[in-house]
Amino acid sequence: MVNPAVPVIDAEVALECQNTLGEGLLWDSKQQLLHWVDIDTAEIHTFDPQTSKYSVDAYPETRYVTALALRKDELGFIGTIAHDIVLFPAPTTPTSTMTPSTPKPRKTLKTLSSPLPSDEMMANITRMNDGGCDPAGRFFAGSMTLPELKDGKKRGELWRVDPDGKETKILAEVGTSNGIGWSPDGRAMYYIDSVFDEISVFDYDNSTGTPTNRRVFANSPPPIDEEHPTQGIFDGLTVDGVGNVWSARWKDSRVIGFRPDGSIICHIRLRDCKSPTIPCFGGKDLNTMYIATAHSKLAREGDIQDTFPHSGDLYKLDFGEGSEVRKLLAADWKGRERNRFSA
Repeated sequence: MVNPAVPVIDAEVALECQNTLGEGLLWDSKQQLLHWVDIDTAEIHTFDPQTSKYSVDAYPETRYVTALALRKDELGFIGTIAHDIVLFPAPTTPTSTMTPSTPKPRKTLKTLSSPLPSDEMMANITRMNDGGCDPAGRFFAGSMTLPELKDGKKRGELWRVDPDGKETKILAEVGTSNGIGWSPDGRAMYYIDSVFDEISVFDYDNSTGTPTNRRVFANSPPPIDEEHPTQGIFDGLTVDGVGNVWSARWKDSRVIGFRPDGSIICHIRLRDCKSPTIPCFGGKDLNTMYIATAHSKLAREGDIQDTFPHSGDLYKLDFGEGSEVRKLLAADWKGRERNRFSA
């Protein structure tokens, strides 16, 4: 049932990049640059909002590039390719004003972990997916069964890689490991397995990197209005500086903001886009929400790109003082950069 008391705020297109599967969105406050991946083209995209310049790095050694996290003391990223957790070099400096930008071929620097089976059979069944770092700088990376395989088996996993290289399996029998994030105090871990249309929350021991006591944080939300019934699933998420959780809704044209108690703050609507994938906060004062999206063909509902022409583009929403969404938030609200890998 529609809840008319929940505000609906429209995001706007920031960059017409027409990704196939934009994901892994993060902001680098040191360089003032936005980074994300296009999973299905194995690319890392970099955008400078101040100059509107843009660059694309391609990694032809792999079929997929699926997630990124910044490094604490080094340039470049830790992230995931098809079956491995790797280090990537620093991105190409944005110089192009054209979109899409011509990709520059690059190579990964080092493989840190190969947690998934890489034989030919499993290579066509599973791949890595979303990931992120906890407040202590450990990298968590999850996997999924490829969507073409519809046998219902949950082959995905969630792994943790410590800065010293030690790897630990955290979860097994995962359907589609997706959004992950931590509360500002490091005592809660939020996690999405997209096979279940819910967001989980764990108690989190930041001293050991151990999540426990899994429970439901948010269930499938009500629709925005009577004309747009809820039809999607939770995908990626981010946690702001006061502990609100913001999650993209695959095939549902919106991002939803939740307070720490699980109540809904607002719906952020992406007009002309079918599937937002992940939000993050960026900009000089972390007062802008950016949202990556996927091309509508991945919704597997036929040729609907004419109906949703900005599917695959980058969106944004102003969270600055006086903005529509800021009026819904506490006076002490602040954005937050994603955690970095401590190696």
